[in-house]
Amino acid sequence: MRITDLIKYDNYIKNDQIRQNEIEKYSKQIATGKKLLSPSDDTVATVASLRLKTINQNIDTYLRNMDFVLNVLDQAESTLSNISKAGQELRVEIVRLLNTGVLDKEDAKVLRDYFVSMKDYIIKQANYSIGDTRIFGGVKSQTDPFDSNGFYQGETTETKVPVAPGVEINTTFDGSKYLGVDTNDKQMIMIKAIDKIVDIIDRAIAGTGSLGELNTATIPVNGQNLKILEAFDVGLNNVLQYTSIIGTKVKIINDLKSGFEKNKVFNDNLISNLQDVDAAQAITNLQKAQTAYQALIATYNQNRQLSLLDFFK
Repeated sequence: MRITDLIKYDNYIKNDQIRQNEIEKYSKQIATGKKLLSPSDDTVATVASLRLKTINQNIDTYLRNMDFVLNVLDQAESTLSNISKAGQELRVEIVRLLNTGVLDKEDAKVLRDYFVSMKDYIIKQANYSIGDTRIFGGVKSQTDPFDSNGFYQGETTETKVPVAPGVEINTTFDGSKYLGVDTNDKQMIMIKAIDKIVDIIDRAIAGTGSLGELNTATIPVNGQNLKILEAFDVGLNNVLQYTSIIGTKVKIINDLKSGFEKNKVFNDNLISNLQDVDAAQAITNLQKAQTAYQALIATYNQNRQLSLLDFFK
């Protein structure tokens, strides 16, 4: 084979490989729906899409944390609301008791039983758990944070999880703050007021005291001596305040969640633009590549047997 024939053959082989690669590339794009079949197809687009995928993975982690935290916050808010409603009901009864007293010992016993049952209900709510986690026990979540007399035995350190860069939200709560615990003896202040009322009623029934003490008795609360209703209000207002704080945290997470979900959709669209093929364009490119390949074969077949003698026929 002459030198010129070798050059022609090499050029044919090179162009043949190029056209076959193009046909294979566009065929795979149509079959898979992907524009980037390998990093070498577009290095910049590949790096950008990988970076966006990493961002979306982080967003997915935050969204999972948000769903978990929202469930905890909903349960905590519901629990505090139950305690607040019980406290408001109790307050009405305390005011009535202070204003009118009781008519006889039978009335006193009924009231006593009512206050004791409400005390037990509030403590039971304060020990609420999700699974085996007591949400108002801080990091000490495997045991009841409040004993049967409303004394706090949990931890002040709380468990938190990240829901956004630099933002952490509670999954357990310091019950001494959220349930209004006396800073000195660690007893829930509402329970302390209830215990005082029950003690006065018990002594009145036994004849060793008087129901009139309800208007004069004081209770030590955070270093101050307060009357029964004043002390009860301190504890109740504390619970109401932290119920509102949890509601604020729920709103923060819902706002963050909405923003993250929008960002993820936006990133998915960018990734799609970088990676996904335009089917119509890919079909057009495939047809062009096939046409070019057929032209290459036809040209080679026409030229491979040409000689000078052909020009003298």
